[in-house]
Amino acid sequence: MGLSCLCATVLSVLVACGGGAGNESRSSATEGQLDPETQHNASPAASAERTQRIFQEGAKLNAAELEQIAQTGVLPEPFDGPLLSGAVGSTAATLNADLATKSAGERKSAASRVPAYRFFNGSTGAHFYTTSTTERDNTINNLPAFSYEGPAFYVSSTTVPGLSPVHRFLNTQSGVHFYTISEAERANVAANLPQFTYEGIAYYASTLAGTGYTPLYRFFVSAQGFHFYTNSLAERDTIISTLPQYSYEGIGYYVLGSDWQTPAVPHTGIKNTQCYTVGSNTLVKCFTAEGLTLNNRQDGHRTQDNPMSYSAVAGHATSDCLRDDVTGLVWEVKQTGPVIRSVDQTFTNLGNGMDNDASGYVAAMNNLGLCGFNDWRLPSVEELQGIVDYSVSGGAASTISSIFSHTKIATYRTSSPAGPTADWGIYFVSGALQAFSKNSLTYLRLVRGAPWTGQRYIITSVDYTGDSANNAVIDRRTGLTWRRCVEGQIWSGSACSGSGFHYTHENALIAARMALPWRLPNIKELNSLSDYSQSDGVLDRLGFPYAPLAFVWSTTPVGWAVNTTNGYVDTQPRNAGQHARLVRSTP
Repeated sequence: MGLSCLCATVLSVLVACGGGAGNESRSSATEGQLDPETQHNASPAASAERTQRIFQEGAKLNAAELEQIAQTGVLPEPFDGPLLSGAVGSTAATLNADLATKSAGERKSAASRVPAYRFFNGSTGAHFYTTSTTERDNTINNLPAFSYEGPAFYVSSTTVPGLSPVHRFLNTQSGVHFYTISEAERANVAANLPQFTYEGIAYYASTLAGTGYTPLYRFFVSAQGFHFYTNSLAERDTIISTLPQYSYEGIGYYVLGSDWQTPAVPHTGIKNTQCYTVGSNTLVKCFTAEGLTLNNRQDGHRTQDNPMSYSAVAGHATSDCLRDDVTGLVWEVKQTGPVIRSVDQTFTNLGNGMDNDASGYVAAMNNLGLCGFNDWRLPSVEELQGIVDYSVSGGAASTISSIFSHTKIATYRTSSPAGPTADWGIYFVSGALQAFSKNSLTYLRLVRGAPWTGQRYIITSVDYTGDSANNAVIDRRTGLTWRRCVEGQIWSGSACSGSGFHYTHENALIAARMALPWRLPNIKELNSLSDYSQSDGVLDRLGFPYAPLAFVWSTTPVGWAVNTTNGYVDTQPRNAGQHARLVRSTP
């Protein structure tokens, strides 16, 4: 089959799959355009040379954009392109044949994390990538020149806070596709390469590195005018050493690794019978007139948002370990009796490797390979707080799900420092934090799962009366969007002006009700901002510059708050005056 015939076939098949329904005009004045006479008179050689130059410029634009985002934390305004058929969550079940056998948390992440299928075009030497099962199957069945190579890497099929759209173009002359996450490069191609038709958003990926993300390496074959993408370090190195015609352009963007989890914070466990009403400290049913009057987005109104849920690790008993379906973390489960994982054992945290020290116990569990893992560690405050059930209080029972058998009604140590010689622990009577010296004996519950690394916050702009641009941050770890100022302050463009209001708990709930779609966070969400490695305040200084060091209210009964001076979490009298910081679940 000749190349022109093949290209026509490719175009008809891919357009039929939703691949050619772009809505971006190549004659847009905002994008720029070539002089029509210049386009008409350009020779094939000149056209190819120009295409090479535009793409070489594009690679520099992409690299510069990634670097700027890493330095400033500010994402460019995304182009609102149409969604291609693979960039919707409704196809997720067909993309994962074993979806029904996964835990709730795994299903949640799987609904977004989907494979990008890879084909090799034997006629052009180019590769084609799609997340659409329809497009994949049509290509397999109707384009014999395309050899199916299977899933190449994983991306998100839906918008997730912190991810950016990856744009897809079709070269109508050769039938090859081009993909970029860079808004500057997208605009450059649309303005200067009329043979490249903008098709839309192929999927979502990250412009930043971090836990759960893998670099996607990018090559350009200038002689043939196509790009190649791989997340395999070995494949990248092989191409660099053996295929000189493939020009390495660096990292294109970051795709989703095997340990990627949909960003989320577990619910507090508060029931839909535990809401505040006007003028009372008595908790009432949430979905009654009195339960809705004060604030209709208290914890008890939002019980379906990331409810605490746990499941077995494949091949292991729940008496050994449990998977948190919201965070993906795996937790140790204690045993009774004179065994190494005894619920009665206590430990220091001096790092001396002794049997009665946390370091020795962690080493023992990793040598044992508990539940098939050898990366057990102490949890952070945020991680351990994630399994606290705040609906239980008063000391009658430990504030943790009954599925965690053999839990002491006592304090469990975390890895989060409370100064140079102490650690924070969580008191499983109330859920409050307590500080313990490293040489004191406390209980342990180990966890495994990759701790967060990389840049956490992306600066964005969200409507709020009086605020200037860049007034909010997206937390890549939790998926939450936060106002950078406490209530009563206004974002000037570089800092918060004013000292901030002091509210009673009831008035904080009223103020949040008036600021829709913003809301007051629950205690787990609020404390997820605490970075215990910092001194002089636990809030990120870039994300929240010059934040007041004081208690800040959450929605969680009975008056839970976080002290941003040191990250201390405890209840406060509801008539006390504290700050309020608003959050929203989506930008």
